[in-house]
Amino acid sequence: MRCFVTLAAAVLAVGGLGCGGPAPGPPPATDPAAAAARGRLVVAAIPKSTGGEFWETVERGAVQAARDLDVELRWEGTLTETEIAEQNKIIENMVAVGVDGMAVAPLNNRAQRKAVESAAAGGIPVVIFDSDVDGQSHVSFVATDNRAGGRLAAERMAARLGASRRAVILRFVQGTASTENRAEGFMAAARELGIDVVADPYPEDGTVAGCKKTAANALEGFVRDNRLEVDGIFACNLIAALALESTLDDLRKSGVAVNLCAIGFDSSPKLVEALRSGDLDALVVQNPSRMGYLAVETLVKHLRGEPIEARIDTGVQLVTLERLNAEPEIRALVGP
Repeated sequence: MRCFVTLAAAVLAVGGLGCGGPAPGPPPATDPAAAAARGRLVVAAIPKSTGGEFWETVERGAVQAARDLDVELRWEGTLTETEIAEQNKIIENMVAVGVDGMAVAPLNNRAQRKAVESAAAGGIPVVIFDSDVDGQSHVSFVATDNRAGGRLAAERMAARLGASRRAVILRFVQGTASTENRAEGFMAAARELGIDVVADPYPEDGTVAGCKKTAANALEGFVRDNRLEVDGIFACNLIAALALESTLDDLRKSGVAVNLCAIGFDSSPKLVEALRSGDLDALVVQNPSRMGYLAVETLVKHLRGEPIEARIDTGVQLVTLERLNAEPEIRALVGP
């Protein structure tokens, strides 16, 4: 599934922190040559996927930036976060149609390197966002400090646990730089804080079902006498966190006693509901709207000859029930 967005269509404006509202529709793409004739830049934004609440929110931020900066935006991505070859084809197609620049969220830090380098060698500047890529051919990297996000989760878990500190990390697809860095940040902090990471499995695939199967298989090994004998679990992204919430719910319904500190990464209405109910202890939350906005803004600034930074941190927050109830900024960050 591919989705094109241009500024010839009406789109929904969003604020810097807002995550609510419907996603913009996918009107036909504008021909780059026609846009150039009108004196407008045409830029591409290639996410890890076009589905799911996180990427829809990133898209809204990117669309808003394109509106504010008066450029034409092509938004196109794969359906899932595992279609590495297809993402490379999208990058190659954007080069072929002659966009002025592109922002890319690589599915794999190694597998997307050649396509990014080819685009840059062809005179098309590339901004990398969300997840890093190997090499030095891109002009800027716009993303969450994912190691810091992993550390936030470990620090929260350490503060909530007693003497027993056995934890599981639910990873995401191997080779995804953002989630690998979150796991590494968590593990580094865990060693300092006396948390013993007893398992850190990768899922079968990048779907909620695949992550849930892996989570269930991993946690079943720690069930003794109808009690889950781990003290904490950290899920490294939205898909893994949704799988974790569902797996823990299934264990409870089957009669297993579940008493632990469960922390997810990213936000959705379902995860916020789980936070409010106490099924999750905390969420580590990015600012996807801001990420999308800054990725496009940074690219356009570069194309217009303005100075840009090589690394732009889009921010990360630990969301607890206490902060959710007390801080309007946190409520705005996670949406309605």
